[in-house]
Amino acid sequence: MTMHKTLFRAAIGFAAAILFSASAFAQSTILVVDTGRVLRDSDVGKHIARQLETIGKSMEAEAKAKASPLESKGKSLEAQLKGKTMASLQGDTALQQQIQTFRQDQQKVAIDLQYKQQEMKITEAKAVQKVQERLRTILKAIVAERNADVVLERSLVIYGDPVDVTDTVISRLNSQMKTVPVTRERLPRKS
Repeated sequence: MTMHKTLFRAAIGFAAAILFSASAFAQSTILVVDTGRVLRDSDVGKHIARQLETIGKSMEAEAKAKASPLESKGKSLEAQLKGKTMASLQGDTALQQQIQTFRQDQQKVAIDLQYKQQEMKITEAKAVQKVQERLRTILKAIVAERNADVVLERSLVIYGDPVDVTDTVISRLNSQMKTVPVTRERLPRKS
């Protein structure tokens, strides 16, 4: 009989714990924010996008400046290779050297492009980091004002009707931050 009472008490304790946690969860204030929209629609986010576009165009112009002579060289090699057999190509060491140099130059251009892509990612990340620092401050204030328990990224909410504070965040961010420095990062090149 004591075993039965112990199981009964454990079951009641378990049920009480579930009810308590459910009621505590029901009373929680959950806020959501769409950080993608904040970065896209805020003044500072638009500023970052414009600056990144300008930097991207500059990088593209640099890449084209390096690729153009290479294209001409490739067309010249194509013309020299026209009508050549493998046997005649093997006997032409000067042409083989030109082909080898061309391939090395192609590889250098490809590597430079990879560096540029990495530089762009780092440049963007550093600019966005400055905004995220300000967002944390804004979100802390909103959490305190609304007595919230949790702030979630909007895209993580599958079900429920939490309070969306994205517009408030954008408004406050616009009043506090219009621009941030967006400086092109440059990675050291290996020779």
